[in-house]
Amino acid sequence: MLRLSYVFVFAATGIVCLLGLFGVRSLDHPDTRRSLAWLLVLSGAWSLLTALQLALQPGPRARATHTAALVVGIATVFAWLAFASAYAGRRYHRHRAIQLSGAAIFLTIIGAKLTNPIHGAYFGMSVTSEPFRHLTPVYYTPHWIVTGFAYTAAGVGFLWLFESFTRKSGDDNSHPHLLYALVIATGLPVVPFALAMFVDPLVFINYEPLGVAVFALGVLFYARAEFTRHSSPDHSALADNLSDGGLVLDEAGIVIDYNEQAADVLGTGAIPRAPLADIDAELAALDPGETRRVTRAVSGHARTYEASREPAPDALIAEEILTLKDVTRATRLEELTGIYQEISEALVNVTDPWEFVQKVPERFESVDAYALVRLSTAGDIEQTRSGLGITDRTMPAADSETAVGAATDYAEWAASDAGESEPVRAATVQEQSYETRTATTDAAWSRRAQRHDITACLAVPVSFEDRQRFVLGVYTADPTGFDDAERQLIEEICRRIPETIESIDAHREALQYKKAIDHAGAAMFITDAEGTIQYVNPAFEGLTGYTAEEAVGENPRILNSGEMGEGHYEQLWQTILSGNVFEERVVNETKHGNRYITQQTIAPVTDEDGEPVAFVAIQLDVTDKLLREQRLSVLHRVLRHNLRTAINVIDGHVNLLADRVADRTGEVPAEIQASLDTISERTAELADHSETARDIEQSLSAEALGTVYVPGKELAAVAEETARELGGECTVALESGVANRQVYSELKRVLAELVENAFLHSEAPPSAVDVRVRLAADEERLTMTVEDDGPGISDQELIFLEEGQEDQLHHGSGLGLWMINWLTVSLGGSVTASTGEDGTTISVTVPLQGRARQEAAVDPPVAGTDG
Repeated sequence: MLRLSYVFVFAATGIVCLLGLFGVRSLDHPDTRRSLAWLLVLSGAWSLLTALQLALQPGPRARATHTAALVVGIATVFAWLAFASAYAGRRYHRHRAIQLSGAAIFLTIIGAKLTNPIHGAYFGMSVTSEPFRHLTPVYYTPHWIVTGFAYTAAGVGFLWLFESFTRKSGDDNSHPHLLYALVIATGLPVVPFALAMFVDPLVFINYEPLGVAVFALGVLFYARAEFTRHSSPDHSALADNLSDGGLVLDEAGIVIDYNEQAADVLGTGAIPRAPLADIDAELAALDPGETRRVTRAVSGHARTYEASREPAPDALIAEEILTLKDVTRATRLEELTGIYQEISEALVNVTDPWEFVQKVPERFESVDAYALVRLSTAGDIEQTRSGLGITDRTMPAADSETAVGAATDYAEWAASDAGESEPVRAATVQEQSYETRTATTDAAWSRRAQRHDITACLAVPVSFEDRQRFVLGVYTADPTGFDDAERQLIEEICRRIPETIESIDAHREALQYKKAIDHAGAAMFITDAEGTIQYVNPAFEGLTGYTAEEAVGENPRILNSGEMGEGHYEQLWQTILSGNVFEERVVNETKHGNRYITQQTIAPVTDEDGEPVAFVAIQLDVTDKLLREQRLSVLHRVLRHNLRTAINVIDGHVNLLADRVADRTGEVPAEIQASLDTISERTAELADHSETARDIEQSLSAEALGTVYVPGKELAAVAEETARELGGECTVALESGVANRQVYSELKRVLAELVENAFLHSEAPPSAVDVRVRLAADEERLTMTVEDDGPGISDQELIFLEEGQEDQLHHGSGLGLWMINWLTVSLGGSVTASTGEDGTTISVTVPLQGRARQEAAVDPPVAGTDG
């Protein structure tokens, strides 16, 4: 009778479990439906196999049935875990790695059970007569290990279910007590299983199918509504998978799930299952698809969140998800970016740069996290630049400070009593950015700052070239301090402030330069990179006849007279587009058709990459100057021709006179011969002056003056050659490094004139004159020194040689000294001379690097005689 009772109970339990499959079909969520169905099928099969084992007499069939029951029994553990995971809204049952691991464990366990007839290590069987004759298993260590694993895994599933119940009930006092009871009932069969080893009437078999049957029947027939309402297959997974705060709403706008971040934002430990409007009216006012920023106090600090309300993707129960993304940092960076843009735009708005600098802390005050912003002066005021920009305004005292924020009393204390470890002072001393957190130090400033909830300070120098230096101190109350992006942006703002001030100054300087250009005597115009005129000055209008309104927007070809060939313009563009300056004399035409000659210089304005962005042209009207030069040139040629003709006539008459006197007297008397020789010498000197004047004219009018270079050793060769031609010798000292240095080719003529002058000024014959030449150079200049032992030159000639000027009372004795001075000055050099008892020393110093030719502002010399 007892056997039949056991068989009936287990068989009925198995049938009930299988019948429960009809109720499972009413569950909406597929994962929950499938996993519960498998749990019922496996539990039913387990019960039926147990009933069959009890119904059979001990023997091989009963042993095989027991083994099958063990296999199906362990399978129910995995079905239970899948069900608990799906019901609680977890995703473990869909995780590929977990699935493979579970399959491996399951196959290992059933492998040990199915091969037990071979190894006999899992269990043994014995025949028991009480309370009726049946097979009683004897389990060994592997079985108990598997049993421990099974109960542990089942316990994990219980925890997931209890957690889901608790989360869903919240604070609404609607705890699912029946569900708690059903879950506990599922685990109760372990009690008779454990007591069977000590209580004889109980058969030692697995009673777990009975507990599963109670759970299935209770859920499907007594607590289906509670079971559905407290499940989390959709919305729990949605909330837990959000990296930001999240609220899951059903179609009625009721909060059916949330995560911890959302609870922190709303300031509650648990969010009740209630309409969102009752929990937070501002969030409830969000329309679907709308995004809005809201501010909430979290842990005593204001945080900014981006709230958005969107439909729940592929969810059966959840209707909408409301996310709360923490954008406090992003908002702060946006505010700092706004400050940066304000500073950049200040160029067109600010009238007083110092006033602009003083207001920088006020701009930072708008950032909620900053408890204090200080701008402190650092060091003494330097006003090396005057008349422009910030230095011509009212500057602050060396110890002045601007502070804004809630912690200004800390700023007052720090300005007077803080030590050098205080961040702003540390940045002042170190002249570099300084950041520290108040929690990392126990200094006096840190303790005082913490009273104002200050967590960190970033102090950044604001340095102006040749001006007052400042330090900007930003004190934040954010618990996490400054992040990298925030720090970099503040430092960039501090770098931008001086740049903006410099831009303001540059703008003012540009206005002053424009005034200077407007009043310049030379005609000037500016074009863009394409050659379109953008600006002309009044001198341009006066020279060309075009007004600014007529010229701006036009191309400079409006000045084209047709005199300049295509090659001129090709060379012009090639030169300026390559970044070089173009200079040439051109013939242009005015608006009224008049031709004029101009010395034109065009220079490119380049960007940071060296690419031209504009061109500046300067035109000097040289028409009258050229006319004067042409007239003087014609006059010079006529006079030189007439002078040579007159000299030839005088020489002819001298010779004729000498011949006639000799014919009459037989010989020319000494007195007459001396007079005739004097006349011949003077005419020879005049002819030499004429040739020297021609050489000077050619040298000083050459376009290539100062552009041709020769090795320094050629100077030594010229000095020696000049001495030999005069019948003497000179000693040349060529210092190291001069021989291969490139020097102006005109210096060969200068040195030849110096050596020749040394020989010609001496009263001794050339072979007896001691002339010494020394050539020396440093990094920038070449010095040629010529010394002789002659009687020296006069004081008047020394003055003329060094200054290049003379008047009616003081004039040089020849054109050679003119050439020395003019050529040297034109090459950017200078001449010094001294004379004494030991002779004369003349030194010529010129740059080693070429420079633009300079017009010598001197009058033509009064011709004399070479000494």
